[in-house]
Amino acid sequence: MRVFIALRLPEAFRNSLVDACTALRAARPGLRWVRPESMHLTLAFLGELDGAGVEGAIKAARLAVRSVAPDGRTMAFELGTTGLLAFPSRGPASVLAAAAGAGARESGLLALRLERELERVGSETGRPFRPRERRPFSPHVTLARAVRPGVRLSAAELSTPIVASCIVNTLAVFRSGLGPSGARYEVLEAIALRR
Repeated sequence: MRVFIALRLPEAFRNSLVDACTALRAARPGLRWVRPESMHLTLAFLGELDGAGVEGAIKAARLAVRSVAPDGRTMAFELGTTGLLAFPSRGPASVLAAAAGAGARESGLLALRLERELERVGSETGRPFRPRERRPFSPHVTLARAVRPGVRLSAAELSTPIVASCIVNTLAVFRSGLGPSGARYEVLEAIALRR
């Protein structure tokens, strides 16, 4: 099964992102918009894993949360978006996302700890996870994907204010599956960040 680890986002936050994109949605039929219930902030994509791999991923996620908040106190934090990002940054975009402002440092720290724990657990079990991402971590929430390659967004579109904030208090290990209407995600394990 395809597995990734991400921050779960509250419903009100996801709905705020949808509302902020209303005009852009109407102007851009060439984009396939992510359903609100599928929005999340990915910290690690692990690819195809079997049952033992999933158990290792869950263990690493729990250890990462503990390492960030070793005293058992809160690791929950405020996450806020600041505007739009297009990936790749040069040329035609294939992904449109909301960039994290507030909470970028905290989500980056959690992603780093998660990466370390995945390496450690993979080494201990003799079942290494995917190699590290080569690009620097850029916390974002994917909003839309291009239906066809070649989407170019204007500077005015990219300057659309996408402002939303929430308290993030759950890290989750997700299973991803493709269906006729796009990706479907199932939470395999939810880990409280406490608040």
